[in-house]
Amino acid sequence: MTYFCKMTEEMEVQILARLPPKSLMRFKCVCKSWHALLYNPHFVAKHLHLYNNQPSSTCILFKRSVLSRTEHNKEELVFTFLNLRNDNKSNADHNLIHFNVEDLHFPSSMGLKSRGQFIELPGLELGESVHIVGHCDGLFCLSLYTGELVFYNPAIKEFRVLPQSCHEDAFSSTLGFGYDPKRKDYVLLSIVSYGEEILDDERLVIHPPQAEIYTLSTNSWREIETHYLETETTYFWGNETFSTYFNGVFYWLGYEEKREFVSFYDRLEEEKKQVIILFDTFDEVFHNMPLPDCFYEFPTHEMSLTVWNESIALFGFYRCEFETFEVWVMDEFDGWTKHLSVVPKVDQEVDIPLALWRRNEVLLVDRDGRIFSYNFDTENLKFFPVHGVSRGDFQAVVCVNSIVSVK
Repeated sequence: MTYFCKMTEEMEVQILARLPPKSLMRFKCVCKSWHALLYNPHFVAKHLHLYNNQPSSTCILFKRSVLSRTEHNKEELVFTFLNLRNDNKSNADHNLIHFNVEDLHFPSSMGLKSRGQFIELPGLELGESVHIVGHCDGLFCLSLYTGELVFYNPAIKEFRVLPQSCHEDAFSSTLGFGYDPKRKDYVLLSIVSYGEEILDDERLVIHPPQAEIYTLSTNSWREIETHYLETETTYFWGNETFSTYFNGVFYWLGYEEKREFVSFYDRLEEEKKQVIILFDTFDEVFHNMPLPDCFYEFPTHEMSLTVWNESIALFGFYRCEFETFEVWVMDEFDGWTKHLSVVPKVDQEVDIPLALWRRNEVLLVDRDGRIFSYNFDTENLKFFPVHGVSRGDFQAVVCVNSIVSVK
């Protein structure tokens, strides 16, 4: 007779916490205790840490525009997960990277018009798209062309449409999505603009910024103070849809602008000072900080913000005689150190850098819409089976998978 040892509860937890979210969702029906376990906040946090704490694995979500198969000369959107695994611990050989590709299928109840994985766009006007606002712990915040904001966990196929903002009639907004460690809640921050006004004496007056924050636990918005987003003569504005979140702080590339101008034409001649805007969720206060000094001396740097090697970093091209790719890392004193400056040895003409990933690689898009990875150390290229149209709408987010619920 064969005897089977009954696993302890702790052994079950340790095994389940290392399984993919899709498997866990199927296991909810095994027994009541497992169903309860998968919704236990302590288990959700343990799974988030253990399942994604595999240095040889990386997950990237791409947004790319492709040509429609049904309408001539029209573009559609596709969101694609690229899961990569590197069996070579030295990370020296691109050819040892294994990957699988999975296109996302959005629920019809989200309100998007789609055919399978293809999202049909209503037009080519600015904003008539689907934007990734941010990512945190497997949750994505999406801004839809319908005007709605959505929290979405594709790994467990859960989403939540957010209630209307307090400032739904605003001219424009800058958004930031992340986690508030003090209040243990997922939040969405919105800095809104009500545009400008030309007075009778032809002066152009900029309306001040306003801000509000949404919390998942209350499913509601509340207004917050905008101290430090203004001085006696200027305002600070974000110029990015996508925020960078790290350790309870939001970061945006932004600029400082005068409160008013003598005329509309006077504003056109004004050179805006580029800065970084911060929002600390702990005390709910805004701050701003300058870019590296050379960015003001040579304003041909085209940079993006990201989290890289557990630090805030700027990356992009310095458009000079040579297309130089640079990485600047923020130090502990809120200064900047140039970490990298190279001219990528690629035959293709690079359109845009999408994301930094691992410790020494960047994801790039060439002018033909092909996505590839470039290794700074080895100078090797790796093309991925994910591509879009030339000069299309691209985004890339290095992300994790989780069973964090948005309900």
